[in-house]
Amino acid sequence: MSGTRSAFSLPLCGLLQGLIVLGYALRPSWYRPLVFVPISLIAYYLTFRSATGTAADVGLGSGITTQLLFAFNGIILTDVQKTLYRIGEQPGQITSAPFRTRFAWGWHLHNSPRGVRWGHEVAHISKNPPSLNPPQNKKAFMFSRISMICLFIGVQATFLVINTANPALAPGATPLYSQSIYIRVLSTLGLGIPGYAQINVLHYIMSVILVAVGISRPVDWPPLFGSPGAIYTVRGFWRKFWHQMLRGVLLNTTNFIIHTILRIPYTSAKSSPRIKLILGLLKLHTVFLVSALVHAAGEFMMLGYGGSGALYFFVLQAWAITLEMAIQYLVTGSTRPSNKPPALIWRLLGYAWVVSWFILVVPFMQQPMIEAGMFVTIPRSALTQKVTKLLALDVI
Repeated sequence: MSGTRSAFSLPLCGLLQGLIVLGYALRPSWYRPLVFVPISLIAYYLTFRSATGTAADVGLGSGITTQLLFAFNGIILTDVQKTLYRIGEQPGQITSAPFRTRFAWGWHLHNSPRGVRWGHEVAHISKNPPSLNPPQNKKAFMFSRISMICLFIGVQATFLVINTANPALAPGATPLYSQSIYIRVLSTLGLGIPGYAQINVLHYIMSVILVAVGISRPVDWPPLFGSPGAIYTVRGFWRKFWHQMLRGVLLNTTNFIIHTILRIPYTSAKSSPRIKLILGLLKLHTVFLVSALVHAAGEFMMLGYGGSGALYFFVLQAWAITLEMAIQYLVTGSTRPSNKPPALIWRLLGYAWVVSWFILVVPFMQQPMIEAGMFVTIPRSALTQKVTKLLALDVI
């Protein structure tokens, strides 16, 4: 996978984190944006000129590119110390603090992609049960998170065996597009469920460590994901269920592209509904295009060359949401999402639609991962052979 690229450098990755935080910590000045130069060069090198040679590259590449976007927004586009603030602070208050305080402030900002307990906290974030939030209930919070870590590690271990037992997930197998619906369903679950578990495990481990040492409080660590009950539309999946860590930075980047680069004006109260709809659709498709490019960087780091799987997958999400909006308009006369869930029968139809949609499009993103050997990480054994027969996978 890594070809002739250099070995991934953890010290260089650590330097990248430090430079981003430094960019947030420096007081507003003409030279502060200069910090973005080494940040962008290091991010480029780590993503496109180095690799670990493991399946972790897809997450590393996407993560580093995401951090580059955050740095661009926070160092170039925004005067963070004048516009962003933690709950309990006043805008601009941090600029007069000593460097050590500003660096700690920047560290919190760097590690708060959803803006939890900041003035710019993104919408649709789930909340902890009230009993876990008070500082005196720190032990209860940590116990609940450790319990979930154990559960999700068990889920990952289970799918590690199932995925190894699935011949369709081995490099060189018949592409998923040509496999049966059963195989595609099982393979989609083999990507989605362990991925969901892995993201949660990393989030919960960080929360336990930082709450244990007193850097954070339980209230700073609400769940990453929303209720599965919201996924009766593709829009609901991305808007309310999936983690919102990229929501703010993608919207800011999209606004920069549309309103600054393309010079398309913002809508106003006098703008017609048609203009508002067109601009909204343009932003929707741009958001998913930017997200596609971020994930394509991870795909490049994993494969060592440019692929189109992630690009197709994320670009198509905007078209699915556009289709849902068109149908909603024909039925209700409005394209705005409703806070009131539809009748049960419509939700059931919606769940079937969303499941069918992801079974259709997930292979675009999953196939490059298969060719990189991402799903075959343990040797086949008597256990995996039994699972192969149990799931009727020995006939494909």
